[in-house]
Amino acid sequence: MLKPVLTRCAVAASCLVAMASGVAQTAVPTNVSSLRLASPVVRDAPSNLRLLSGQVQVAVRLTDPPLALVVGANAKRAGSSMTLAQRQAYMAMLKSKQDTLMSQVGALGGTELARVGKAYNALIISADASKLAQIAQLPGVTALRPIVNHQVSLTTTVPYIGAKALQDLGLTGEGVKIAVLDSGIDYTHRNLGGPGTAAAFATAAAAAATTAPGSLYPSAKVIGGYDFVGESWPNGPLAPDTNPIDAGTGSGHGTHVADIAAGASLDGLHKGVAPGAKLYAVKVCSSVSTNCSGTAILQGLDWAMDPRGDLSFADAADVVNLSLGANYGQRENPSTEAVSNLVRFGTVVAVAAGNAGDKPFIVSSPSNAAEAISVAQTSMPTASALPLLVTAPASIAGTYTSTNTVSWAPITTGFSGIVRRGSTTATAEACTAADTIDFTGTVALITRGSCSVSIKVANAAAKGAVGVLIANNAPGDPPSFSFGGGDPLVQTLIISQAVGNKLKTVPSNTASVSVNLANAISLAGSMESTSARGPGYNFSTIKPEIGAPGASISAANGTATGEASFGGTSGATPMIAGSAALLLQKFPAATPPEIKSRLMNSANTTIYTNPLLAPGALAPISRIGAGEVRVAKAAAATTGLWDATNPYNVSLSFGSPRVTGPSTFSKKVAVRNYGPSPRTYTISTGFRYADDAASGAVTFNAPATISVPANGSAAFALTMTIDASKLPTWNLDLAANQGDGSLLQAVEFDGYVSVADGVDGATVPWHVLPRKSANVVASTAVSLGGASSGGVPISNLGGALGGLTEVFALTGTSPQSSTVMPAYGGGQALIDLKAVGVRSAVPDGSVIQFGIAAFGERAHSAYPAEFDVYIDADNDGVFDYVIYNAENGGFGATGQTLTYVANLNSGTATAYYYAGADLLSANMIHTVPASAIGIASPTQQFTFSVFAYDNYFTGSLTDAIGPMKHTLATPRFSSTLGNSLSIPVGFNGGLPVSANPAAATASPSQKGLLLLYASPKSGRDSDAVVITP
Repeated sequence: MLKPVLTRCAVAASCLVAMASGVAQTAVPTNVSSLRLASPVVRDAPSNLRLLSGQVQVAVRLTDPPLALVVGANAKRAGSSMTLAQRQAYMAMLKSKQDTLMSQVGALGGTELARVGKAYNALIISADASKLAQIAQLPGVTALRPIVNHQVSLTTTVPYIGAKALQDLGLTGEGVKIAVLDSGIDYTHRNLGGPGTAAAFATAAAAAATTAPGSLYPSAKVIGGYDFVGESWPNGPLAPDTNPIDAGTGSGHGTHVADIAAGASLDGLHKGVAPGAKLYAVKVCSSVSTNCSGTAILQGLDWAMDPRGDLSFADAADVVNLSLGANYGQRENPSTEAVSNLVRFGTVVAVAAGNAGDKPFIVSSPSNAAEAISVAQTSMPTASALPLLVTAPASIAGTYTSTNTVSWAPITTGFSGIVRRGSTTATAEACTAADTIDFTGTVALITRGSCSVSIKVANAAAKGAVGVLIANNAPGDPPSFSFGGGDPLVQTLIISQAVGNKLKTVPSNTASVSVNLANAISLAGSMESTSARGPGYNFSTIKPEIGAPGASISAANGTATGEASFGGTSGATPMIAGSAALLLQKFPAATPPEIKSRLMNSANTTIYTNPLLAPGALAPISRIGAGEVRVAKAAAATTGLWDATNPYNVSLSFGSPRVTGPSTFSKKVAVRNYGPSPRTYTISTGFRYADDAASGAVTFNAPATISVPANGSAAFALTMTIDASKLPTWNLDLAANQGDGSLLQAVEFDGYVSVADGVDGATVPWHVLPRKSANVVASTAVSLGGASSGGVPISNLGGALGGLTEVFALTGTSPQSSTVMPAYGGGQALIDLKAVGVRSAVPDGSVIQFGIAAFGERAHSAYPAEFDVYIDADNDGVFDYVIYNAENGGFGATGQTLTYVANLNSGTATAYYYAGADLLSANMIHTVPASAIGIASPTQQFTFSVFAYDNYFTGSLTDAIGPMKHTLATPRFSSTLGNSLSIPVGFNGGLPVSANPAAATASPSQKGLLLLYASPKSGRDSDAVVITP
């Protein structure tokens, strides 16, 4: 809500000036219009609103490090620093301590679900939420980490990335073991070395919950594995077994992944990226849904480190593929830390960045682990985009480029015709044959929603459509879709919601359209619109880090020899896992950071956003990282380049600094010469976009050259200087904008650092998300000495811009928690309240705002914090309404945070406004119509309480303030200058306040004023000013 105020201040050059008395004044009224939704959004109220109780699942992390961190760095490749007897003794010690702890947890009513100790040291338990605080205090417990379930997110692609060239040279991944943590593997499929018969699959599937037939598994290709979930989870409990067959519905997520990474038919005609590599089938994802069990993932990572369970590590996976993740990846996710530990042990781990699209900070965990390789999806080398030509009527005629295609119903010849659509919601969506109208000889216009897109297409084809247009049901670029069943199919084009709406402005059977292959535009070397964007949530690091094509034609489970297109970052990730296997065959002693750097240093950086919609526009680093994989170049490279301070990162991430003046940031950059002779390299720094370089806001200083000895390393200092005065205006302070990646691109700076000599070179990406900041500071304790008015000392000394300040009646405070947040992978998401306040947002009191300040900023306003304001409108001691924040459309759908109001008696919730929240902020403002919470007049006293929840992991209550009583029309203390201020740069004076002693009964909870700051220095998001009358 603060951006309109900023705009207004920019126009009025002196929004806030110093008065003769040394107080501040403003001509800026509170403005809520920027937060108002175009129309209310109604949804069913969450059943858990809220006050959590009942069983929750958590990982209880113990003090001792897991085995992966005590056997020595890179033990997988360099050998363990512990003998086998020492490793056995260490695991016995961990088990003993886990046994002791479990007995104490059991006494509190907790039950054990699983335990791990190799990649991660924890008990996974189920316990009542009310007992978690007691469990956290038990001896030997360092953190309770919520269990997070995740979502599962070749003929042309293998040569395209350079893998075919290496195969021709004899590099096939031979001797390398890849663990695929997914939905299992159909080891009977021809492409994976199986018999390739329906009978073989039927035999294996019949034993899915027991022991696999020895004649089929293990095989020469799929040499081992384990099923940690069973056949019915999540519709039933986890039921582990020894048969990891991918026998679920759909086309077999894990089977596709395995085939892309290391497929190889017995006749040698079919090859994945690393056909010589062996596979482990580690089933951690459901057979009946897209869910992947957080508990099973932890167990699977432990298993990959020691498949035989003998602690020898000889059979440990060299590479792990995780084509799964959770949006807005959090460092608190247990799998994130387990991945980190496994990489430090010596295993390369490739993880999908996610398929949530071009939204800031939405890149998934566990790909957010610094040590992991986070993988984006680029377009297939054969992919092309086709515009939609509307030829009639004239009112909507034109060429529309916001389109996409699907691999399972490709545009092969093009189509044209009259557009026909259903007239009801059911017939417009065409999810059943009965709800599909007659499309004979026409182009079917069908709305996305309610069922698989491929089912809609099949229904339209069966009713005679010559082509299908699928209109997206959400704003933004139209996505592609995976195959979800249906036959026959017909050529299909996906169009944006805006284009679909335009076609719907004219009656059915009126518009004429055509799709012509002659108009196709190649998408090779560009991003897929669904590929998730970074930077990483917790530290604003470069994630994703590398891209790969993600829609290969690969093995479909249960089909014996059948193949199907398999898209998303799930399909891109095994391209990287297979590439790592090829490199490990050639460089068997290479560490995971060296493999990661080889892949990143050699990637193709000329990757575009969308040649159809934005011709010539390069993809930003926060979408593509180092570029698109070129594994043949990686294998040939004789130079390495990475962050010397944090080598597991490889890339140069400068975070999201708040700057008030010229600021410098430095890194050491390592250069590795793998060649036999000394070399001198030329160093260059470059920007991704010319306008960023021309702005002068970010500049670099580095030496011109560096000399590196033969087969040795050296490092140079790289200094970044940020000039706050030249930074662009921050544009993501409105929740309505926070799902728009193009706006992030306007304020982030990125590019590449390169070294090169006459032999070859290497490139590594850099990124920074800087923000010019104010430095508003107010006194937090003021005494009026019995007077009816006074001033709150306030200043903005050394700030880079005027300090926008929102003023609320301070009604409650809470001290900072003494709980120390874990440094990495740490514990639960602690939402720690600092202060709350309330105010009328408009003069007549018809709109109310609740201001909430917390300790610790959050990268995105939607997660991991939910702030619930419970309202007792009539002071009868019973809550009537609750106000809460939630993402518009659901988890990962839009990136927009809304403020909902739920009537606790009706079961419905309505959002009237966006949440007043910024990215990288500790504050939130809830805006609601007074009438929606039972406040008929500003003279009506009401009671409210504020509860803070972790809305990402368990939903646990983490803090609370209240109850508080307040009357909007009768505050005890108020700013005489209004509720929205701008504190000028250099100001050092007072904010005038008035006191009303008679209001002690009407507003007894008010303690002073709560000041919420926009664009503050780090850690200076708010001040709770306690006023003594």
